[in-house]
Amino acid sequence: MSDKIIYPSIDLFLYDLKDGLGQDELKIDQNCREFFRKIHNDLDEESFQEKYKQFHKHKNTDANAIELLETGRKEFQSPLDGYYYPLQLGDTYALQVDYSGKEDANGESNDSEQELDDEPFLKLKQEIEKQISCEVGTIGQTWLAWGKLTENKSDDEIEKIAKNCYVQLVKNYNWDRDFIGKGQWFGGTIFELWYCPENVGLTGKEFWDKFRRESHHVLIWLFPYDQCPDEMRQNLNSVYYDLLRLFQYRHKVVWSYYQSRHQKYILKKEYVEIQPSIQQTRDLPRQLQTNKLKLNQLQKTLPDNLINLADYTIPLNNLEIQGRTIKVNLDNYKFRLDAMLKKYPGSNFDCLKEFSESDFYGKKFQQQLEADYESLSPGLTLLENLNSTIQGIIDLEQTKSDRALDNTIAIAGVGLAISGITATVATADKPQFKSFTDLSFLLSPAFVLSIAFSAPFLIALLVRLFRRKR
Repeated sequence: MSDKIIYPSIDLFLYDLKDGLGQDELKIDQNCREFFRKIHNDLDEESFQEKYKQFHKHKNTDANAIELLETGRKEFQSPLDGYYYPLQLGDTYALQVDYSGKEDANGESNDSEQELDDEPFLKLKQEIEKQISCEVGTIGQTWLAWGKLTENKSDDEIEKIAKNCYVQLVKNYNWDRDFIGKGQWFGGTIFELWYCPENVGLTGKEFWDKFRRESHHVLIWLFPYDQCPDEMRQNLNSVYYDLLRLFQYRHKVVWSYYQSRHQKYILKKEYVEIQPSIQQTRDLPRQLQTNKLKLNQLQKTLPDNLINLADYTIPLNNLEIQGRTIKVNLDNYKFRLDAMLKKYPGSNFDCLKEFSESDFYGKKFQQQLEADYESLSPGLTLLENLNSTIQGIIDLEQTKSDRALDNTIAIAGVGLAISGITATVATADKPQFKSFTDLSFLLSPAFVLSIAFSAPFLIALLVRLFRRKR
């Protein structure tokens, strides 16, 4: 005999990025349109554009929380008992999709008992996915499955029912692997599970696309048989906003962590690519000692290293930004959960605390990213010192070269001056030659004396010029 459940329902809490760091207006508008289509995927293009004008007016607003529909919620078409509730929460779009099946002939919600073997939660989930065109959140999503028990059950029996519900929600299910914990809320038992696909041979960016489609964060909330349906629905309505905010912080932490994996991948790749430059710098002292240093080669190396410095600095800064994002959202998660404990006295949220307090989840992400930044940031210092060393050697060699050039000019000037004086003295009171064809000038005392006195300086000039070319 299979177990039964009353009023099985599902809520999806989905999160999209509104405006990411460095995104231009075109990309921000695209983000807004893609989120809007999850709510209005049934409209033709003309109707879509008309409603979108009203929807995107908050696109450039960073208010803490804004309802994006004038009516607050958009109801599913009858006889489907469900609705969309979109919000803008800072830099994030949040969407709650609630669905409880089809209404009865009188337009009332169906409270009849349903066999779990008929997979009611699978059918509910499939309908929600159909409503949003099977799209997933760019930041993440959480599924909340809930319903009322038909009779009094022991803890083991309640867990068995929860396992049956979980099988219907996740394809790659494994209760023991995914189970985080359980708690009590409004008299019902709540279970939290999270399936995380393994990263096998993918970069951080590629893996996130896989992760957000295959990962499943699931809560199963089973209320006692003696709780009236109106009380159950009232309790749920009172906690939806808190859950929307709580899961936003949770998914921002996970999203930031996996964004940081992509930045780490880039940094490790860059570090490998700069090794030839590092080796070249290590050889500089030997080249200086053996006088084999080539200034023109250093002047070519420096711009390449400056590009390497920029290529390393950008992902390292992004890694630091993701670290701050994790810290802020992890703190916000803790504050929201503490506020919920005060707001709902007598509740047990130990399972939800695991994410922020356990070493397996949020704290692990934060510690891992801090360790990555600490191990990778010396690479920036190394590149900066590398470029400073090369620039210093270039400046030193340039100074030597400039001094040598000054000496060369001085030698040439002295030689020419002596040559001129000698020629002037030697030709005093002598008749001028008649033309350039008169070769007797070459044998004249003026020319011979001029060459004799300036030759040492000309030889010194040629030697210095030859050395400079080397």
